[in-house]
Amino acid sequence: MKYFFIIAPFLLCDISLQAQLFQDAGAISTSMAGLNANNNNVWSVNNNIGQLSKIEYATISISSFQPFLIKDFSTSNIVLGMPVNEGALGFNYSNSGNKHLQMHNLGIGYSKKMGSNFHSGIKVNYSIINAGDFYNKRSVLNADLGMSAALSKELELGVIIKNATLSKIAEYNNERLTTNFQIGASYHFSKDLIVQTGLEKNINYPASFLAAINYKPNEKIIINGGIASNPSLAAFGISLIQKKFTLSFATQIHQYLGWSPDISIIYQFK
Repeated sequence: MKYFFIIAPFLLCDISLQAQLFQDAGAISTSMAGLNANNNNVWSVNNNIGQLSKIEYATISISSFQPFLIKDFSTSNIVLGMPVNEGALGFNYSNSGNKHLQMHNLGIGYSKKMGSNFHSGIKVNYSIINAGDFYNKRSVLNADLGMSAALSKELELGVIIKNATLSKIAEYNNERLTTNFQIGASYHFSKDLIVQTGLEKNINYPASFLAAINYKPNEKIIINGGIASNPSLAAFGISLIQKKFTLSFATQIHQYLGWSPDISIIYQFK
């Protein structure tokens, strides 16, 4: 019974659990309220695998995310992306939790350029949930799908499906990982200003409206901001570019649960 009181906050905070299992990751994602459908960087490995084929160089990145400033929710991530022919390979590993509840995720994905305006990809994840005597150890395979299409020089459309396989955790009560859909559109007003909007739908919850902005005032700085409607939150962040390195700081602010800071470092093997 004592484990229940330790683990209950994790189980009740479904938003945090979903984020750690499905690994929307990187400070850029955090700074844009999780609107990932049209972001193309090495974190596309976790976010929209279809966008990964747009990276130009082999790239590695690490991040640390702490939902609601709660140490036991902290998630550490590492991702690697490598261009190959007309596509790219991506790998990720993440872990989170404490001695009473731990979650691990290992994934590999492939993204391919299909014509001049269309990119698609698939990623396979191996997830482990270890909650000791309360829940025992569970492992599950699941797959994510992603794609993007340039409808014009300025307008791009992206789609993400997390857990497209509807993977099952346990036979009891037909318990499954939740499935999440996101569709987003981005409009390039200029090379320095991008505005994005989108909808996200978890099969168990109402849809959420997302909006974000990406502004690059100069070659060394990128400023991002975003909002989401369900749950209601605001986000902002800044990225500092120095040759092969990009250092990103971001946070989300939940209307009730408070701040969720994120930091990531990206290195390109140019």
